[in-house]
Amino acid sequence: MTTSTLSATGRPPVEGVRHRGTARVVGVLFIVATVTAIIGGGLVMQSLDAPDYLVRAAAHEGQVMVGVVLEFILALSVIGIAALLLPVLRPHGEGLAVGYVAVRTLEAAFILMATTIALLVLALGQDWGSAAAVGMEPVGDALLSAREWTYFVGTMPLFGVSAVILSTLLYRSRLVPAWLSLWGLVGGLLLLTYAGAELLGVESAIPLQVLAGPIALQEMALAVWLIAKGFTQPTPPPPALGSVVRRQGA
Repeated sequence: MTTSTLSATGRPPVEGVRHRGTARVVGVLFIVATVTAIIGGGLVMQSLDAPDYLVRAAAHEGQVMVGVVLEFILALSVIGIAALLLPVLRPHGEGLAVGYVAVRTLEAAFILMATTIALLVLALGQDWGSAAAVGMEPVGDALLSAREWTYFVGTMPLFGVSAVILSTLLYRSRLVPAWLSLWGLVGGLLLLTYAGAELLGVESAIPLQVLAGPIALQEMALAVWLIAKGFTQPTPPPPALGSVVRRQGA
């Protein structure tokens, strides 16, 4: 640790120590969010992405429930990241920092909406074959369409916007290396491009999913950096010449 990051008592600034702990927790939450998004979404869609999804959902109830729980943890992780980063980012742009929290909160709301829809489809599948379930397949189709829309209209674009906001604040504050911030900015913009292309039904010779790769990798790199290095503490400005002269004359 350099002397520039020490307080007058020779100890690390209290703010720096607190933000060091925050950085580690945020890094862990980024990893938790990524893992739960991939595994949770995969478990749910393995049962729901099939022509006989109602039958499959009922037959794989445990798998769907595990996926739903993981998606719920994902939503909590997203909210936790935003809440913990607010006091760190606010001094470098209060409007953007509050906007980041708002966008991530909306993202979490869409995740919970998708989770609720999966539970509703599971309930339909459990009743499938009974008299009460007659004519309910169109309802299930509508629910699946709604879940898909929560992803392409809500979760993915909001994640892209939040990545752009966070990367802008990190670049402005130099809390992490500039290359890591710029990587996140480009990744967020590519994710927004992917979301827009999916909404417009754009077809491409290459899978559009590759546009989501850079931000996924950057988020893991950022998580590892925060856990290992923490936030970079800004170097305090040198003392004014007059104060140095007075101190020497005292």
